[in-house]
This record gives sequence, structure tokens and C-alpha cells, in this order.
Amino acid sequence: MRRLVILFNVLLPLSLLAQEPFERLGQRSMMNGDFGSAANYFEKAYSADNSNMNALYLMGYSAYHANNYKKSIKAFDKLIAYKPDESVAYYYRGKAKLNLCQQIKELNSTEKEPLLLGAIRDFSTGISLNPSDMKFYQNRGLAYQEYSVYKSQKVNGIYNKNAVVSAANSSIADLKKVLAENSARRDIVNQIERSKQILIDINR
Repeated sequence: MRRLVILFNVLLPLSLLAQEPFERLGQRSMMNGDFGSAANYFEKAYSADNSNMNALYLMGYSAYHANNYKKSIKAFDKLIAYKPDESVAYYYRGKAKLNLCQQIKELNSTEKEPLLLGAIRDFSTGISLNPSDMKFYQNRGLAYQEYSVYKSQKVNGIYNKNAVVSAANSSIADLKKVLAENSARRDIVNQIERSKQILIDINR
């Protein structure tokens, strides 16, 4: 049992000494890899006590890992309203927005741009709260990259060359910051090259 508490404390920033039965069931589901059930249990725990920020965080976290990004975003919306300095909430909300955007296949969907810009804002807030945390720069760089790809589409109401150039350059700047911390990151090198290629393609 001691090892379980230590494991959770490494993974999650909030207290996990659950006193509420639904929280215990949620934690058990998480340990079994059943994040969908865990999210539902934590949602019930939060419904029973709206002051339970631990349950709310774990609901968003579990929903994210269950690929239920809309539910995750809603949970972190509520958590951020209560705890606006909880940087990890911005991280997972930004990731959920980015992943949800990637699930939308329609090129002219009106949902995509707000999700991409929302992800960029969330990662930017994370940087303002933790300016040395490279995961925020990396994910903001990827979000800028996705936004540049989106705005490069030759679709009325979407295409905007200036937005493409600005976002691609911002992506490169963020990813270079990550690479400066760890020059062995070949994945980051590849992403920088992808953003550079976007600039080449848009100027042809």
C-alpha cells in the first residue's frame, strides 16, 4: 500500500489520500489501467462534493488517458476556475485540446481553430507559471506547428499565409529551446525540420 501511494505521488501533483469511496474505486481502476471507469468514479466523487479538487483533477487526468478529451477539458476548465495557478491542469487541458483537434477530420470544421489557439494559450500559461519546464515549450511548439498546417490549407476562411509563417517560426523557436536543453533529441530535430518545411512550402 505504501508503494501505491508513492507511485501516485510521483505521477500526480495533488493529494491522493482518498477518503471518499468513489475516489478509492477510481484509484483502483487507474491502477488497473481502466481510465474510462476511473473518470466516471471521480466524476461521481466530485458530484458528491464540489469542493473536492483532488477528484476533479483525477477526473480530468483519467478522462484524458481514456481519450475522452471533451470530458477532460470540462474537468480542467472547472479545476482552473478554482485553482488558476495549477500548471499541470493547463498542461493536460492543452494536450486534450490538441488531441481533440487531431480527431476532427473535416478540413473546414469551425472547431479546429479555437482548439488549436486554446492549446497554445494553455501551454503559454504553463510557461508563465513554470518557465523552466520544457514540456510546455515542446507542446506549444507542436501546437504552433499544427496551427501553421491548419492555416496553410487552401480553404476559404482558413488560409492565411501570414499566420502560417508566424506560427511556424514560433514553433521553431519553442522547439529549439527544448533542443538546447537536450541536443540528443532526434524527435525534436525532426519536428524543427517539419516546421522549416512548412515555411519552404508556403513561400513556393
